[in-house]
Amino acid sequence: MNASETESPVDRQALRLAESLRSRSRFQVVLESLIYGSIISTAFIGNLLVLYIVYKSPRLRNVPGLFVASLALSDIAMATLATPPSLAATITGRWTSGFAACQFQGFVVITLVAASLQTMALMSIDRYFRVVHPMKHRIFFTMSRARYMTASVWIVAMMYPVPYLANGETYIFHPGKFFCFYEANSSFAADLIYICICISLAVLSFCYFNVFRHLRLNAQRVKNMRAAFTTKDDNTSKISTEEIRLTRTLFVTVIAYLICWTPILVIDFVEMGVGDWSLSRGFYVMYNDIGHIGLTSSTLNPIIYGVLNQTFRREYKRIFCFKNSSNQDENCGRPSGVVERRSRITLPTVV
Repeated sequence: MNASETESPVDRQALRLAESLRSRSRFQVVLESLIYGSIISTAFIGNLLVLYIVYKSPRLRNVPGLFVASLALSDIAMATLATPPSLAATITGRWTSGFAACQFQGFVVITLVAASLQTMALMSIDRYFRVVHPMKHRIFFTMSRARYMTASVWIVAMMYPVPYLANGETYIFHPGKFFCFYEANSSFAADLIYICICISLAVLSFCYFNVFRHLRLNAQRVKNMRAAFTTKDDNTSKISTEEIRLTRTLFVTVIAYLICWTPILVIDFVEMGVGDWSLSRGFYVMYNDIGHIGLTSSTLNPIIYGVLNQTFRREYKRIFCFKNSSNQDENCGRPSGVVERRSRITLPTVV
């Protein structure tokens, strides 16, 4: 019996993908490496700016700001801890980082994906209580409790890979995806990860569906109240506008996340259902160039904050010294707290 007869279908498929990875043209190697490297750099720099802005701006030292910082931290960790070995594999055409690094990457990727998704689920729960049950929100979502919630999210996320590893299984390099992943015919311990992911997605869907349903049902009532009571004190409508803007910003981050991750999850579910790596490299090129372990969504979050959020937009302009007026010339490079104290313009307290 020769070696080819003893190889499993998964082994043959892995060899096929490995050969396809090694046989790429120089143009393909350069293009894929540049795309991947650009995504990593943008995700790292953008989310580092987000952390800096949240730390420096007093207006962002609140519960939503804490959740945004947690999400940015997971994106930075993904860019710095999980992706460098994959970038090396993209350049060299093979895994060069060794067995221990492969296990570390597999653990970190699963943990950070879970932390990101659970943080967004926590954001959606915060929005649900703030919009639908505002009185309960004041009780449950204090800063101290939000810190415990955020810590719990990370602790639970680190538990995601444990059943798979405790079952005696290891991560192996996937030549199509450029990173270490479950074995194609892995046990239910690996499938449990996707069950938990689906639960988080269900929470997201439930919360935002009810939030927007509540806002829609109350839109006409608010309009009638404005028509009936015309006073100088319009705090109620101001709060409603602020919460709508904040909810919209966080909802757009979820949509961007789902757009980036849907192709990845579809391919993973297909492999899980079939039990092998039988897809062609074209699918994995899409998997990597669109998703690259979902890192594309990490690059979009800082952009979304800057486009949709006034506080982030103002801080970006200050950091990059966009000199659109003499006032900005004077304040360029100053700490945000100094700028805010000198400004006499009342800005809405939004994230």
